[in-house]
Amino acid sequence: MKKFFLSFFLILSLHHLVGQTLHFTDSLKLSYEYISSLKISEGQKILTDYESKDPKNVWIDYEKNFSDFLEVFISEDKNLFNQKQDFIAQRYNRISNLPEDNPYRLWMMANMNLQWAFVRVKFGQYLQTGSSIIKAYRLISQNEVLFPDFVPNGLTLGVLHIMIGLIPDQYRWVLKLVSMEGTVEQGKKEIYSVLEHSLNDPRYSFLRDESLFYMGFIDLTLTPDHQTLSVLKKKLEQVSDTNLLMDFLKADILVRTGQNDAALAMLNKTTRMKGYFPFYYLNYMKGDCLLKKLDYQADSEYRYFLHHFKGENYVKDAWRKRAWIALLQGDTLGYHRLMDSVLVRGGDMIDADKQAYREAQSGKIPNVSLLKSRVLFDGGYYGQSKKVLNAMNGAKISPDQHLQRTYRYGRIAQHQHNWPEAKKEYRRTIEEGRNSPLYFAGNSALKLGEIYEIQDSLSQAEYYYRLCLQLNFKGYRNSIKGKAKESLTRVQQRLKNQ
Repeated sequence: MKKFFLSFFLILSLHHLVGQTLHFTDSLKLSYEYISSLKISEGQKILTDYESKDPKNVWIDYEKNFSDFLEVFISEDKNLFNQKQDFIAQRYNRISNLPEDNPYRLWMMANMNLQWAFVRVKFGQYLQTGSSIIKAYRLISQNEVLFPDFVPNGLTLGVLHIMIGLIPDQYRWVLKLVSMEGTVEQGKKEIYSVLEHSLNDPRYSFLRDESLFYMGFIDLTLTPDHQTLSVLKKKLEQVSDTNLLMDFLKADILVRTGQNDAALAMLNKTTRMKGYFPFYYLNYMKGDCLLKKLDYQADSEYRYFLHHFKGENYVKDAWRKRAWIALLQGDTLGYHRLMDSVLVRGGDMIDADKQAYREAQSGKIPNVSLLKSRVLFDGGYYGQSKKVLNAMNGAKISPDQHLQRTYRYGRIAQHQHNWPEAKKEYRRTIEEGRNSPLYFAGNSALKLGEIYEIQDSLSQAEYYYRLCLQLNFKGYRNSIKGKAKESLTRVQQRLKNQ
C-alpha cells in the first residue's frame, strides 16, 4: 500500500510537468517589454492575468524568472535573493519538459543558469557561479549544434564568449578542463548580430533591449572609446525614453564621454520617474555628477543611496565621496569621521570600493588641489582641472602627489587630443611610478597603448598593453588589467592580419 501511494503521488507530480507548451503571444511580448524596461509590477500583473488562461505555457515561467533576476541583480538584496531562489528549480523543470525539438528549450535553460550566475557572484557564491556558467555554456553549445540558425543562441553565446575571453591567462587551464573556449571579439560580433536581427526582424524584436544592455555594459566596461559609444548611443536613441534600463545606459555613456551636464539632466529625469522598480544606483550616479561640478548637494544623493540600497557594491565608495565633500569644504574632522564608515560599511568586491578601503586604511588625507582637479577631470571639465594643477606650481607635495599630478596632466592632454603632451606625461608617470603600488603608472601604460592603437602604431600599442599587465599595482587593478588584456588580444589579432 505504501508503494502504491508513493507511485500515485509520483504520477500526480509528473502530470504537472508533461504537456508543457510555449506561446509567445502579444500579451506576453508586452509583459516582457515592461519587465525589460523595469516596469516590473506592470509586467508581472499581465503575467498573472495570462497564467490563468494558459497555465502550461512555460514562457510565463521564463519571464517570471527574468523578472526575479532583474529585481535581485539591481537591488542586491540578499533577503529577496533567498526568497526568489525557491522558484528557480520549479520553473527550470517545467521548461526542461518542453519537447526536445523546440529550440527555445535549451536556450531558456542556458539563460536561466547565466542570469543566476550573475546574481550569485554578487553574493560571493563563487562555486555555484562557476557551476551555473559551465551548465549555461554546455546547454547553449548543444543548442547551437541542434539549431545553428536559431538567432537567440547568439546572445547567450556572445555573453559567455566574452566572459571566457576575459579570464586571466593563469586560470585558462581551468577552461581546458571543462572544454570552454571563446574570445571577447567573437562574443561582441555575436551580440551585435543578434542586435541587428532584433532591430530589423519583428520575430526577434523582444531581444533588442537585452542585446543593447549587454552590448552597452560590455562596451562601457572594456573599451569606452568615443567612436564605439557613439554607435551605441545611436542604437539607444531608437528605444523609447520610458525604458529605465536603457536610460541608465544613455546616462552612463554621457558620463564616460565627459558630458557631465547632459548626464546630470538625464539623471534628474530618471530619478523622478514613477512606476519603475527602485534603481538606487542612479542616485549614486547623480551624486557623482553633482560632485564633478563641485556641487556639494551631491551629499544628499549619496545619503539617499546609502539609506535605501540593500547591497554591498559602491557603498564604501559612496562613504568615501561623502568624506571628499567634507574635505573639499574644509571639514577635516568630518572627512575622518566619514572615512571611518568606509572601514566597516559595504563590501570590497569592486575596484572602486577596494580603492576606498585602501584610502581609509592609509589614514592619509588627500591633497585638496589634486582631489579637486580629479573630480573636475572626471566630469569632463578639463580646462578647469588643468588650472587647478597649474596653481600648484611651487607647492610642497609628496612624491606620490607629484606622481598623481604628472599622471593627471597626461589624462587631460589625452582628452584634449594633445597626443605629444599626453605621451610625454604618461611616459614620465611610468618612469617615476613603475615600482609604486598606486595605479597611475599602470593606467598610463594602458592609455599609451590606446593612443598608439588609435594612431595605428600597433607594435607600440602591444608593448604598452603588455607593460600594463606586467606592472604590479593595487588600485583599480581588475578593471585596468582587464581592459589591457582585451586590448592586447585585439591588437595581436590586427598584427596577424597585416
